[in-house]
Amino acid sequence: MKKMVWALALSIASLSVAVHAEDKIKVGFANRTLNGAFFNGLTEYMKIHAKERGYELITTDARGDLNKQISDVEDMLSQGINYLILNPQDPEAGLRITQIAKRKNVPVVVLDSDISLDAPVITRVQANNAKNNIMIGEYAVEKFGDKPMNCILISGNQGNLVGEARRVNFMRGVTETQLRKYNHTQLTIISQGWGNWDQQGGLKAMEDLIVAQGDKINCVYSEMDDMALGAVLSLKAANKLNNVLVFSHDGYKKGLEAVQRGDIQATASNNPDLLTNTVLDVIAKYQAGQKDFPDYVYIPSILITKDNVSKYYNKDSIF
Repeated sequence: MKKMVWALALSIASLSVAVHAEDKIKVGFANRTLNGAFFNGLTEYMKIHAKERGYELITTDARGDLNKQISDVEDMLSQGINYLILNPQDPEAGLRITQIAKRKNVPVVVLDSDISLDAPVITRVQANNAKNNIMIGEYAVEKFGDKPMNCILISGNQGNLVGEARRVNFMRGVTETQLRKYNHTQLTIISQGWGNWDQQGGLKAMEDLIVAQGDKINCVYSEMDDMALGAVLSLKAANKLNNVLVFSHDGYKKGLEAVQRGDIQATASNNPDLLTNTVLDVIAKYQAGQKDFPDYVYIPSILITKDNVSKYYNKDSIF
């Protein structure tokens, strides 16, 4: 009898474990690249917060290749993921990926990138690129006053909707503030370079722009801190940084060190720790039955300058 009771107990325990394993949420995170501190930070913080919540996590690196990202997602779908978190390499390819996931009945949340409002997604989790960059533009006018701003743009990659939102709203912040304060604009965009979202790309783009534009430049706006750091290195090598003010976005640890030094004047927070925790919170709410999400879920907007950088700098952070 004791043997029968023990066998029954073991069977129930085994069944309980099996059910729990089946109930465990499996999340796939398709990252566009790991080339750059921000994207690496997204993956590392995703691992931390998924573990905290007891989620099984699969992560992939598309290495900047949209075809590989499609293949990555198809592979994760074949492994039975319950949710897909997508940082799309390209808006059009991202739309295709969401449609592929929908056919498999896998809900999608887009992270840190934008995508068509027609895309079948729960929501898009990102920094408020409009608000952040308007604040940076307003701050730039504080630094320049009523003097001409001859700016170059260091952008990520062509067609990227987040990069476009950042630079357009920086320019909007500058011109609206100039009009409000001085009743005229003093902003000239001299040229644009493409830095592919990393420091080496920012350095190369800045080198080319220095050769092309020489002493005209007194302002640089970069869509990402990592590219701005490359631009700063290039300006230093050309002995031009003292005459150029650099503005950026992301709140990267090394970017904040550059703000402390005065190499970068201002940046805004795009914290991968907050982003990944927020996107997993969206999934938890969806899993619990909430279905009415806005098109965008934003993390808090924070302008970071030399005046407040010590409040946000953490030398031990991943990002």
